[in-house]
Amino acid sequence: MFRLTFKRQVLLCLLVAVVDIILAHVTQLGLFHNISWIFYGTVFLIHPTWPKSVDWQDHTKLKRGIRIGAALCIAIGLITKFGI
Repeated sequence: MFRLTFKRQVLLCLLVAVVDIILAHVTQLGLFHNISWIFYGTVFLIHPTWPKSVDWQDHTKLKRGIRIGAALCIAIGLITKFGI
């Protein structure tokens, strides 16, 4: 079974960022940057993960903080206009 760890989740978002940069450069549309911000936020909103170095903290507070950060990423993707 494929388990989505913090490292794999960050690598997935990095892969999306590379594809986003390529598509935005080829099409000259900044909309792809907004879509990737929304994607990052959605991934961490649905599946909040954290590195092992902060695993000693309270997990409910970690999940809450990560979900707040994910909501901010989604808000940035919806509010800003990167290609304009």
